[in-house]
Amino acid sequence: MTRLLRVELHRLIARKVVWLTVLAALAVGLITVSGVFFQARSIDQARAGLDQNYEQMVEQLERDRESCQLEEERERRRTGDPTVDFGCEGMVVPTAEEMYGQLPSLNDQYRTLLSGSSYAFMFLALAMGSTAVAAEFAHRTMGSLLTFVPRRTPVFAAKVLAPALASIPHVLVGLTTLLLGIPAVFRWFRIDDAVTGPEWVSLGWMALRIITITMLAAALGAAAAFLVRHSGMVIGIMVGYLVLVETFVAGAGGGPLGKLALTRNIAAWVQNGTVWESWPMTCGPFEECRPIRHELSFTHGAVELGLLLAVIMLLGWLRFRRSDLD
Repeated sequence: MTRLLRVELHRLIARKVVWLTVLAALAVGLITVSGVFFQARSIDQARAGLDQNYEQMVEQLERDRESCQLEEERERRRTGDPTVDFGCEGMVVPTAEEMYGQLPSLNDQYRTLLSGSSYAFMFLALAMGSTAVAAEFAHRTMGSLLTFVPRRTPVFAAKVLAPALASIPHVLVGLTTLLLGIPAVFRWFRIDDAVTGPEWVSLGWMALRIITITMLAAALGAAAAFLVRHSGMVIGIMVGYLVLVETFVAGAGGGPLGKLALTRNIAAWVQNGTVWESWPMTCGPFEECRPIRHELSFTHGAVELGLLLAVIMLLGWLRFRRSDLD
């Protein structure tokens, strides 16, 4: 089994798909870091008075406020009522952070961007795993392999484990780009980038969970390719589920159905538990309408994702064991 897995890894690494996923993960990391850079630059320029659009908006708002105050004073004189108020004081010039968004602390930035990027890393791993196996069926090389290794279970295991291991380089490249690029942006714009020791430990565990779930996504893609035998179908089914089903399931709020949402369970795994809010369908006439807070534990996410992987693996293995290869 070890020898077979080593052979599969060598064959997979020799293909372009592995290196394409590495380049794609690097692109995801660079695009994410560039987003932080441009936001920080916009805030920095606005503070320094170098943002022409922001300065024009501030000047226009100040003119509007002065005009409002003049009209308010005229109306007070005309009516003789000193309480006339046009709300001019509410026309406050927004700060640079209010205009371009508040830049979170480095720890919060890490957690948000690592969590968001994990979906891209998982998708790349899923595509790589499904492509690696589907290509074997498309080029009809699976039968040739079985003439050398006639036992289908070890072959199935090797072809599922190989993409899982081959997904490690691209997720490491993506994570490294984020972990080095974001603090570089913070230091470039002289933003406090202090992260405490416990926060680094928490981020380290988060990165490890992202690596693990990316490997599971690659294994899932490979197992699904054994089931449908076409990489495009695997990706199409996943995209169709996210568009047609996931939106409805996630819209169920925090009920039993809402907690089955795949994206929420992924977030629960990556973030070591997740929280979201939903709004009640109706509120009483004299009742303040407040959002309802929902929580999903790490254990719940791990169990659901583990069951999903187990089911797809079992179905893929059964079809590979019992059906013809053509």
